[in-house]
Amino acid sequence: MGLKKRHFKKRGAFRFRNRKAQAVESQFNWIFILIVGAVIMAFFVFIVVKQKAASEAKFSGKVTKQLNTVLVGAKVSSGTYQEIPIPEVSIRFECNDYYIGPASQRLGNRVVFAPTFLEGAKIITWTLDWNVPFKVTSFLYLSSPTIKYYVIVPSLEDEQASAFFDSLPPMLNKAMYTIEDYNNGDILFENDLGVRFIFYNVASAGSSFNLPPGFQGLDKVPVSGLNIDLSDKNNPVFQFLKTNTATTLNAVGDPVPFYEDPVLYGAVFSDSLETFNCVMKKAYARLNVLSRVYLEKLNALAPLYEGSSCEGVYLDNVYLKGLITATEDYPPDYGAIGDSVASLEQWNTKLQLQSCPLIY
Repeated sequence: MGLKKRHFKKRGAFRFRNRKAQAVESQFNWIFILIVGAVIMAFFVFIVVKQKAASEAKFSGKVTKQLNTVLVGAKVSSGTYQEIPIPEVSIRFECNDYYIGPASQRLGNRVVFAPTFLEGAKIITWTLDWNVPFKVTSFLYLSSPTIKYYVIVPSLEDEQASAFFDSLPPMLNKAMYTIEDYNNGDILFENDLGVRFIFYNVASAGSSFNLPPGFQGLDKVPVSGLNIDLSDKNNPVFQFLKTNTATTLNAVGDPVPFYEDPVLYGAVFSDSLETFNCVMKKAYARLNVLSRVYLEKLNALAPLYEGSSCEGVYLDNVYLKGLITATEDYPPDYGAIGDSVASLEQWNTKLQLQSCPLIY
């Protein structure tokens, strides 16, 4: 009897240990299954993410190439403006490149003025020739219906201000208000994705402007401005404005002189002084190269007209040399450029009257 009892206890202990071992083994099996499941799940998530990223990169690359075709076509059609449908993407512009997602495209020597970000399903393009005094290049301006341009003028009866407003493309999302409207807070925010205030001859360079109440503290909406000062008719300037605080537009950098409307429009469409300067540096570098080309052309013509009134204009033309010197560095010598351009225009007219080959 005692032997049976001890044998029963041993069998019971063995069964308990066996059940315990089975329980531990079962727990390890479940842990193993969970680990393997997590690895498999992570693998498929990785594949999906990679495929999505590849798909987005492919789409971005395709849209980037399509946009490049649009920009090339727009540049050819000088003096025209268009509103072109595009996929609803965010485009980031810099001086020499633009980006759509992970894809990028070089702008090369193209002179393009655009906001830092363009969003929406349409893009507005406008092209103008830049003549100084001969054609140097075409300026391409870009915007979107999602960006609002508020042109602030001395009065609605100001003919010069109205002419400036009307010169901007009609499909541009624009509105004109007086400086009194602005100061009274009568301008309301209309939920645009970007806002740009263009102050046209209402304050001197260096001025700052308090934002209307509806535009204060817009953290997710870029708000910027441009102050155009025409108080000195012989030396008009503009100055970029930036929201350094949530309530104020403050002047950025030094006032920039301008003598051609296409340059002024470039400042209207750009929202970054740094990018604007970089783009204009490219433009003036091209002006420098073309001035050298024209100088070589005239020097080659000079021996053919030796002893004539034409020769004195052609040989080592002082005004083209003036353009070359004025554009060696950036910023250029704006005053010297203006003087050289005026003289070249006058001499071109005189050469035409004398039946001589023109300078340009």
